[in-house]
Amino acid sequence: MPVRRLASLVCSLLVALCVVSVAGAAVETSASLRFGFVPGKTFRGTPASVTVVVRPLGARCTAAVVYADGFRQAFKPVVAKAGRAAWKWVVPADAKLGAATVTIACVGAGRASRTFSVVGPPQEPARIDVANQGFSQRVKFGRREVSYGVVLANPSKDKDALTVSVQVNFLDSTNTVLKTETTNVAAVAASTEFNLGGSVSIPEGIPVSKLEIVTRLGGQDLAAIRQPVVSDIRLLPDFDPGYVGTALFQVLNDSTTSAFVSPKISMVMFDSSGAVLGGGTGFSTTQLMPGVRAQFDAKQGLSAIPIDRVAVTKVSILGRYQRVT
Repeated sequence: MPVRRLASLVCSLLVALCVVSVAGAAVETSASLRFGFVPGKTFRGTPASVTVVVRPLGARCTAAVVYADGFRQAFKPVVAKAGRAAWKWVVPADAKLGAATVTIACVGAGRASRTFSVVGPPQEPARIDVANQGFSQRVKFGRREVSYGVVLANPSKDKDALTVSVQVNFLDSTNTVLKTETTNVAAVAASTEFNLGGSVSIPEGIPVSKLEIVTRLGGQDLAAIRQPVVSDIRLLPDFDPGYVGTALFQVLNDSTTSAFVSPKISMVMFDSSGAVLGGGTGFSTTQLMPGVRAQFDAKQGLSAIPIDRVAVTKVSILGRYQRVT
């Protein structure tokens, strides 16, 4: 075979081999690394995960996430098993909200990136828990006076509990209902407790043995409920000096723009061990302008509570804030 023809044939074969090699490499690269799972969105402070499908088998892979503010969170390398590599991590509680990018690099397989969204924590719906409850009782003017207190808790960080109905059944030792009292609480703010106090009068002389509490949530909304600041609580005795007659306290409107009006007062009293002794209510016509404080008082429902047993008094006040022009 002539030398020129042989050289031409060799060159053609080499070119063909190069084309096949390049094409094979392109196919191998495009199919060697792809995402199996990437979250569409993740919440701050919660677990997240990502999975890739990789060739060659047993490839060593690294992963990292870069958040919207540039903060980089790197993960330990893993060796792909059965053609898959996966990582699980916890999104930082202070991660920047917005688009985050996860990048995977596997030896012999290349590199791939995908984006996902970081959003705030999922909103926990409002609910009402009975955190504490108790009562005191005494016979007065031929009737049994019962002062009760119920501590309502709303554990949601995001939602206020609205229009809360609280039914209190007063039971004797045989579990018979002696009296029922139903109260509507306008709101229990997110991540707070509401101190619901009250009293009933039972004509029969049968002692109350326990309370049965039933609550119903009427609605919820994004956290917005505020209360003024209460301090300097003092107790005055009843006409019978062994029992509570009046609670005096200071209320400060710490708003700088709105007046606080139509206050409704509710309180619960506790002994030194934290047990509920009872509670009461009060009202006021005082309007508190921004930054102004005043003395309030409450008298209703307290007269069955032994004054010498009270160690702590907690007051809850609901009203309306009106913007001052």
